[in-house]
Amino acid sequence: MSENNTIQEQNTAVQTPAEEPKKRLRVGFVFLAIVPMAVLMMVQTVSQLPFLVLAVAEAMNKAETQGPDHDMYSEMLNVFNDKYAIFAYLIYAVIGLVIFSIWYYKGFVKKGPKVKIGEVVSVKSVAGIICIVVGLFFFTNAFMTLADKLIPQAMEEYAMMIESAGLVTNPAITVIYAIILGPILEELCFRGVTYGLFEKAGLRPGLVILFSSLLFGAIDLILIQVLYAAILGMFPGYLRYKYRAIKITIVAHILFNFTGTYISLLIEEYFAPSDAVMLILGGIAMFVLVPAIVLINTDKKAFKPVK
Repeated sequence: MSENNTIQEQNTAVQTPAEEPKKRLRVGFVFLAIVPMAVLMMVQTVSQLPFLVLAVAEAMNKAETQGPDHDMYSEMLNVFNDKYAIFAYLIYAVIGLVIFSIWYYKGFVKKGPKVKIGEVVSVKSVAGIICIVVGLFFFTNAFMTLADKLIPQAMEEYAMMIESAGLVTNPAITVIYAIILGPILEELCFRGVTYGLFEKAGLRPGLVILFSSLLFGAIDLILIQVLYAAILGMFPGYLRYKYRAIKITIVAHILFNFTGTYISLLIEEYFAPSDAVMLILGGIAMFVLVPAIVLINTDKKAFKPVK
C-alpha cells in the first residue's frame, strides 16, 4: 500500500504545473491608474486657487496706484511667492499626504505583505541609491544644458514655471516642500498607488515601471519637465520593483531633490563648469548608473523573479 501511495504522489507531482498561469490583463485597472494623477492635480489646484485670487487682488490694488505701466503679472507672482506660497504648498502637501497615505495603506499595504525597513537596507542598496542619485544628478544637468541649446524656448517656459512656483526663490518652500513633503507625496502617489494599480492590472514589471514613470512626468505639463521627470522616474520605479516598498524610493527621491537644489548651487558658485564640462559629466554619469543596477540586482535583499 505504501509503495502504491508513493507512486500516486509522484504522478500527482509530475502532473502539477511548474509555473503559475499568466495574469490576465485587467483593463479597468489600467484606466484607474490615471486617477491618482488627476486627484493630485485637483488637490494642488484647489489648494493654490484661493491664494492666487488673493495675490491677484493685491496686485490689482497696486496697479491702480502705480499706473498702467505696472506689470501686474510679475507683481502677482511676487505677492504669491512672498506671502502665500508657503501656505498653499503646505495645505496641498498635507491634504495630498492624507489622501494618498490612506489610499496606499488601505489598497496595497493592509492586505499585502509588510516590508520593514530592515528588509531593504543593506550595503548594496545604500550604495546603489548613492550611485543612482549621483548619476541622475549629472545626467539631469547635462540634459538641461543640451536642452538649452536645442530647444531654448522650452527651457524658458521651464524657468518661468520654476520662478512662478516659488520653489527656488522661497527657502522655506524649498526645504519643507521641494525636499521633504513633495517627494513623500509624489512617491505615495506614483510609486505607491499608481504603481500598485498597474500591478493589479496584470502588466509586466517593465511596463508598470514605464507607465508609472510617464504619468510621473506628465503631471508637470511643461515639456522639459515631462521629459526629464519621466526618465528620472524609471529609477525609483526600479527600486520599487526590486525592494517591494516605497520607503527606499522616498529616501532616493529626497536625496535627489536635495542634491539637485543645494549641490547644484555649490558647484555653480565655486566651479562654474562650462557647458562642455557638464555634457562630459553627463556622459560619465551613465557609467555611474550601470554599477548601481548591478549592485541592486546582486543584492540578496532585492526581489528575485521566479523563472
